[in-house]
Amino acid sequence: MQQDLTYFLTASEMPLKILAVESLVLLPHLRGLYPRARIEAVTRMEYAPETVELRGLELSWTLADYRREQLPFPQESFDLLVAAEALTEAYEPYLELMALGRLLQGTGTMLTQYRNVRCHSLLTALRAGDFPLREHHVWAKPEVVRLLNDTLFKEITFAPGVQEEPDREGQSAGEGEYLALGFDNFSRDLATDVWLVKADRSTATVANLKGMYSQDTRKMLSRLLHRLEYGVAAEQSLEQLRELCRREQIFPEYVEDFVQEVCVHPERVLDFLGQDK
Repeated sequence: MQQDLTYFLTASEMPLKILAVESLVLLPHLRGLYPRARIEAVTRMEYAPETVELRGLELSWTLADYRREQLPFPQESFDLLVAAEALTEAYEPYLELMALGRLLQGTGTMLTQYRNVRCHSLLTALRAGDFPLREHHVWAKPEVVRLLNDTLFKEITFAPGVQEEPDREGQSAGEGEYLALGFDNFSRDLATDVWLVKADRSTATVANLKGMYSQDTRKMLSRLLHRLEYGVAAEQSLEQLRELCRREQIFPEYVEDFVQEVCVHPERVLDFLGQDK
């Protein structure tokens, strides 16, 4: 089985802002999925904008090496970041992922992939003293999770990119050999050469909360809820909260979900709001 990072995507007519970093082969597919999107393509390959496959896709090009230089975009500029090789070819994975992540909006998503050090074919090569990857990084899934958590991504989803088809018993011969040696094989990790990764800046709940009202409205709502949480001018804050909800048409269920996400002591605020009903 073989699939690419567009596995995670759903076609849309929304005018999204997409940043594609060293993901040239995916650009035609991205344009097909998002015909109204503004797609910024970053590459260090000077010839790329003139290639036949990429002409006419209405892309904006930036010639730069994201591993060596800061990209010329404001923070929180993009809805989607596709950086296929960010884990594989990074010089400083933590610093580079932090820099890329800052370009995403709070509800944004990054797509990337990596070569799996636990794939049985690579393990067999290592056992024979052969390591064919030289300048490229290989990873195990737990370390990818730690790295993405450290660089402030909240929800991480994996899907097989290149994976051997199983036999009738649900595994390949190579998997069976390492299973017999005591290797774990969760999600057929031993048969997967490439893992695809979807990393979200917010949890699904928070993304939904952020998507419904403006940033200024959410900031004001958060400030008023924190004032109620710690008893700061409670009556005045409550009246301001009522007015904000009336003006912005914020419904009670949204406020309750928001309290759970932003307050350290949500029960205090919910009790206070319950008394106001």
